[in-house]
Amino acid sequence: MRGPPTHPFTATFVDPALEAEYAREAFELSTRPITRFTVTLSAAVFLAYGAHDYFIMPRAVLHEAWAIRYGLSVPMFGLVLPLVWTRPYFRFHRPALFLFAITLNAVVLSLGVIADGEAAALQTSWAPLFVVLGPFIARFDVLVELTYALATVVLYNALTLALGHESFVVLVSINMAIVSMGLIGVLVARQMERQAREVFLQRRTIRAQMAALDAEKQKSEALLLNVLPAAIAERLKLENRPIADGFQDVSVLFADIVGFTRLSERLTPEELVGRLNNLFSAFDDLLDRFRLEKIKTIGDAYMVVGGLNGGKDHALALAELALDMLARIAELSADYREDFSVRIGINTGPVVGGVIGKKKFIYDVWGDTVNIASRMESTGSPGSVQVSHETYLRIRNMYEFEDRGEIDVKGKGPMRTWLIKGRRGDVRVDRNSLVA
Repeated sequence: MRGPPTHPFTATFVDPALEAEYAREAFELSTRPITRFTVTLSAAVFLAYGAHDYFIMPRAVLHEAWAIRYGLSVPMFGLVLPLVWTRPYFRFHRPALFLFAITLNAVVLSLGVIADGEAAALQTSWAPLFVVLGPFIARFDVLVELTYALATVVLYNALTLALGHESFVVLVSINMAIVSMGLIGVLVARQMERQAREVFLQRRTIRAQMAALDAEKQKSEALLLNVLPAAIAERLKLENRPIADGFQDVSVLFADIVGFTRLSERLTPEELVGRLNNLFSAFDDLLDRFRLEKIKTIGDAYMVVGGLNGGKDHALALAELALDMLARIAELSADYREDFSVRIGINTGPVVGGVIGKKKFIYDVWGDTVNIASRMESTGSPGSVQVSHETYLRIRNMYEFEDRGEIDVKGKGPMRTWLIKGRRGDVRVDRNSLVA
């Protein structure tokens, strides 16, 4: 598969945004400690090489040679090295490295021009070598490498013309060497640019794939957490066996939409499902305020459990949720201009919770407490919250109640139940302690 279009000569990306992204990444790679150390070491070695001048340069020009070496290199290195080690280097790293390289060639060419014989040849021969090393040491791209080679040719000829020390044969030879090394440097720079950009695109593709995988993982995690409690989801990922736990003290709430069956007789399937989705979504929004777990919906019934994650206020939290649900269903009934309400039942006691099966599994709870909570809902009145005596004992100081006495509960016989009439005026429920 072909990559993004590039310029045929420079190998740079045609897309400016992509080229800018590549430049930022290339800069980060170029400022790694090893690169900074290499540039600093090169400057130190170049300065220390002044001792070598003592042995190879004619005594008549030795002091002039040192003046050239240190007079040119010290100020330039003093400007470039701080940029290499600081953040402004991002804006000026290309000209900084170019000045660094051209300073080296200015020094060796100047020393070669003022010297004679072997000393001149030895000094001048460094210039073509520095040119061809530009893409390797300074990571010059094609245009910078070409500019570097041309600048070296111009510099050499200007120095020779000014000082007039070189013969014509030497002049031609050095020019040919610089031009040849410059062309090789340009080809090397182009090949390195192509390879660097290919690696950049590969890293970019891998990052995009990793980001997509991470996004899919997050979506899967979110989907799993929509089906299961967080702790159960983690266990399910780690354990390859049925999950079952006993809980000695939880509260269970059932809510059922009253009048929804009649509503289904005159609505289209799409309208019916949309209406039910809006109602239960409103309940979900209320549920998010508390440390409670929605277990499931069964038709137009809604089931919630509190206390699975610990805490002693689960009965109070479910009672607050129930009152919020009554208020919200009244608002929606008015908005829809429909005559429906909600019937809610709550019970407290022990349950067994777990995940069973291999397909379309859900977290569910079982036990007598669940059955009684369902009966509290089914034997209640529309627009009311009926609680068992066990739940009443937990929250009796927080609400006004209507004692219904004993009612016949299928499978249990007579049971004393209570209707929550509202919050007591002299008691304030600390909902912050119930918020997840």
